[in-house]
Amino acid sequence: MNDFLIFGSSGLTGSLFLNLVKKKNLSYHLYLREFIDSEDLSNQTIFDFENIPQFPRSTVLVICIGYPLKFLELIYMKEEVREKFKKTDFDLISKIAKNASDQGIKEIAIISAVGSNPLSFNYYLKIKGLIEKEILSLDFKKIIFVKPSHLLGSRDASRIDIWVKLVEFFGEYFGFLFMGPLRKFKNIEASTVSTELLKVIQRKDTNLPFLIETYEKS
Repeated sequence: MNDFLIFGSSGLTGSLFLNLVKKKNLSYHLYLREFIDSEDLSNQTIFDFENIPQFPRSTVLVICIGYPLKFLELIYMKEEVREKFKKTDFDLISKIAKNASDQGIKEIAIISAVGSNPLSFNYYLKIKGLIEKEILSLDFKKIIFVKPSHLLGSRDASRIDIWVKLVEFFGEYFGFLFMGPLRKFKNIEASTVSTELLKVIQRKDTNLPFLIETYEKS
């Protein structure tokens, strides 16, 4: 049995989570769009929207996938971007989660976003809220939603524009303003997110309770 089935291990948070899993010598299986040379082929399965594979027995399904948006697209998306975003962040994740639930996997963890709400006027937050609602309707015994604000970490240069730089500059010098109930909106290191996620999966106390929502069904 694998400890983790991981979708999105090549992304910012997913890659850091995978590194933690490796350091702790936990077993895992990766689901990817293309093979990674540095990984044993037996630990990898290629998937696409039309081909969600059968899952081996596992403890937890971890989903870190998301459509790559520019910063301003978090605020407003053109119609063609909306379609691509929804296809990845709702349709694909929903399909993966339903298949996993049908195959008997009982625990799921997914990277969502602070402010997610199925009734939000913001399309990004609305889709994040809708996928959470969809997952809650499935037959998982334990569901973990990680809801970070802007993630800090090593990104592809093509995704770092002036708006990202401004947000990170503001967070660095004025982060002290985000106290109390505003703390959840503060920029956060992706490495911290992955560390806290693993803690919660392993039923350890998190240092950042505002970051993670956990639901357990009897």
